Amino acid sequence: MADVTEGPATRYARAVSAWQPIDWWKLEARALGGTPALRRALAYFAPTEAWKDLSAGVATGWGCLLTLSHIASFTLPAVAAFVLAAWLFDRDDIAPVGLAGLLAAIAAVIGGIGLIREHRESLGTDPKIGRLLGFLHAVPSSIALVIALLAISQGAAASAIGILGIIADVVVGALHFVFSRGPAETGTTRWRRNFARLEKALDDLPPDERARVYSDVQHALVVLNDRGLIGDDELNRAGDVRIGLLGMTMAPRADLTPGDRAV
Repeated sequence: MADVTEGPATRYARAVSAWQPIDWWKLEARALGGTPALRRALAYFAPTEAWKDLSAGVATGWGCLLTLSHIASFTLPAVAAFVLAAWLFDRDDIAPVGLAGLLAAIAAVIGGIGLIREHRESLGTDPKIGRLLGFLHAVPSSIALVIALLAISQGAAASAIGILGIIADVVVGALHFVFSRGPAETGTTRWRRNFARLEKALDDLPPDERARVYSDVQHALVVLNDRGLIGDDELNRAGDVRIGLLGMTMAPRADLTPGDRAV
């Protein structure tokens, strides 16, 4: 009979009826159930089939809203430019500079928060992505700025103060370029960066949590061996693997090139 105090990895080892390479990742995900930061760092290296297990409980309730806010940050400048561009074709109307400025200001705030978070937490965004985000802010807002200045000069601007929001988004776009001056990452560079994040998450693991995970994995391996699901060679090899590297060692992703896996 299974011990009621057994960890989640050991319980998984008792419940599984057959053993496939993906099960190394699922076993590890269960052992790391109480370490969301480590599972998040490990997800980069995991096969798609293991993402669900690694992401369980990691995403917060705000995750969807954060995603929508990031989408808004690079679509609102285009909407602002479109709103003002319509005035060019109807000069008898009043240019909605205030509305365009509000949209651009929202985009600037979200984009600015993203820049601050990247700087503080070293998320390691590919410089190529950073430059793309800068383009999506700076270009449409620069167009909107030119139109807004034209409307203001002709006395045809509603809430001309909105130009400050447009200027703010142009600045945010320019800052993306300033902080993304490096070359685009190679696969090897990206692999190394994500592996460094994984090692930091491992180093930050409290000793008691590390001991719990290690004990759970070791017990799970013994159970798998006793049930004949893994052989002695796999038991010994897996037993020597560091915490957090079980799936990567026993079942590495096939789509990572040898260069990507170089450490």
